[in-house]
Amino acid sequence: MNPITVLYFGDLMAHLALGRESIRLPASVKDVAGLMKLLAMRGGDWQKAFGQTRSTLRVTINKHDADFATPLQGGDEVAFIESVPL
Repeated sequence: MNPITVLYFGDLMAHLALGRESIRLPASVKDVAGLMKLLAMRGGDWQKAFGQTRSTLRVTINKHDADFATPLQGGDEVAFIESVPL
């Protein structure tokens, strides 16, 4: 799969000290929930940010609202927006 672009906004960007990255997904990651599990495996702050779904975390794919079950494709732009402190 082609890489996806992942953007972090709001408190996530400040907490993770990262605004954007490119990730080549393993074949096992099919949707947003799988991406979150992959990110949480980084441990520490990443585990805290992505270890579980929550209603305060908004997700968009290619600038359209999405949810945790939304499938991912190579070339997608995924944005995670957190507006409350973690």
